[in-house]
Amino acid sequence: MRYLKRLATALLVLVLILSAAYSQAQATATLSADVVSEFESVTLTVTDRSRDESDPDFSSLETDFEITQVSTSSSIQIVAGRVDSTRKWQLELMPKRTGAINIQPLIVGNSQTNSLTLRVNPISERERDYISRTAFFETIITPREQYPQAAIYVTRRMMYTSQARIPSMPQEKKLDIVDATVLPIGNRETLREVRNGIEYYVMQWRYVVFAEKSGTMRIPGENARVAIYGNQFRPQIRPIVAPEEAITILPIPDAYPRDEPWFPASSVGLTQSFEPTDTDTLNLGDALTRSIEVRARDSYQSALLPLELGSLEDVRIYPEQATMDSVLEGDRVWGTQSRSFNLVPVEPGRFVLPEFRLTWWNTETREVKVSTLPSATYNVPDPRGIQVPANDAQLFDPSSVALSSDLQNGISGIDAWVYVLAIAGLVGWILAFTLVYLNRDKLLKRFSAKSFLSQVDYGAIRHAFSHSDRSTLRHAVLHTVAQYLDVDLVTARRLFLNSAEGHQLLSQLDQLAYSTSTAEFDYDLKSIQQVIDSIVKNYGSDSEEFGLQSVLN
Repeated sequence: MRYLKRLATALLVLVLILSAAYSQAQATATLSADVVSEFESVTLTVTDRSRDESDPDFSSLETDFEITQVSTSSSIQIVAGRVDSTRKWQLELMPKRTGAINIQPLIVGNSQTNSLTLRVNPISERERDYISRTAFFETIITPREQYPQAAIYVTRRMMYTSQARIPSMPQEKKLDIVDATVLPIGNRETLREVRNGIEYYVMQWRYVVFAEKSGTMRIPGENARVAIYGNQFRPQIRPIVAPEEAITILPIPDAYPRDEPWFPASSVGLTQSFEPTDTDTLNLGDALTRSIEVRARDSYQSALLPLELGSLEDVRIYPEQATMDSVLEGDRVWGTQSRSFNLVPVEPGRFVLPEFRLTWWNTETREVKVSTLPSATYNVPDPRGIQVPANDAQLFDPSSVALSSDLQNGISGIDAWVYVLAIAGLVGWILAFTLVYLNRDKLLKRFSAKSFLSQVDYGAIRHAFSHSDRSTLRHAVLHTVAQYLDVDLVTARRLFLNSAEGHQLLSQLDQLAYSTSTAEFDYDLKSIQQVIDSIVKNYGSDSEEFGLQSVLN
């Protein structure tokens, strides 16, 4: 009996050992070659015979290799009623260094592959020098240190000689950068350049980049495979690589006024004009048009602040729609904005158009600047003090309205003022219906916004608030308004700046996102919701329409 127990125990141990070995053998890895030369690729094949559907994790390979291509395949065989399932992954690997590279076991489901070793032999210095001079990438970045929302110019160039054959390159190439707005400057440019006595063909793509927050911004690299000919070497396919670049994005300086919205530029120009221009006197009810234009170098249209005049006593202000643009002059981008304001005095007297001020940060001299436009003074005479010539029509005075003798005779015992009031009421109703009809689109838009208000989802804001993430909170606030009003982020930002409560909230969010300051945040979740509710509710009554126009094509 004791002998049978020992035998059963031995068999159990053997089964466990064989099961473990079988489990380990479910995933295998092989290389197409054990030895390659520098710049040569090698194919790694991973085979999984288990029935686990999970994909392997290849991230450990990225330390020593660039994974240029991944392909997968699968097959199922049924032999004598037994199902044999096989999955394969083939990875084309480009070694990042020379010498012996150990490929550690890869995890595939519940099993792992065997380890491998690849030897990468360096090429000769003569061949290396020849390849490096025949084809290469270069990335030009100006400046390498910048502020949020200010321009960074990036040029990616591929340079090659007649001894190189390059792959087909696109006319337009995207440059994706995290937490940044990237605008392409035109399409691919083709040039020729002589450097160190060697004539090169040049293909370049230019971009202007605007970072959205301070910290380190990374310009992604890229690679291409080029055929190299000549110099007594057989034609070889070699990779050329543009390495990743790191740019420093500075925080909003402590010297910048906290009560002013952040506005960086390297130069700002303000101009204004008046219509009419030939007098400093206005008649009561006449319109004076004040037009203001701002041009900001190294800025763009979505970063420009709204042009506003504020309110004036005894003057009605009717602003026209602002015109915004981003233009390229030479090698620099300019954000431009112009807007006209129609000013109508409603009381006689003297009124002053105040000085227009724009606070901004000079990114080159690194100091606060204030650009101004001078004030203007106008006189509005009292029409009751004007002597009207006899041959001119008499000024209309509502208090002097009198019924004609014919009308008086047609009224049989009924007070004439009843008819006057009835006519005035009828005219009033006609005017009211006319105004409603002319503004029906705005009223419908406002009604839609109010109905829509109940559908606003504050989930993203609530999540950012609970995690105390400064940058994410700012993005969540803008994205919530943009998404639920179906507008872009530029319009959403301007809706905030056009509202007193929104302006204050966005200013504090800018400080939180762009500055290293530890200042207190004056808002809780409920107060943020109240500000957004107000913006959404009033959206339909906003007479301006905003839009991002891409002119850098």
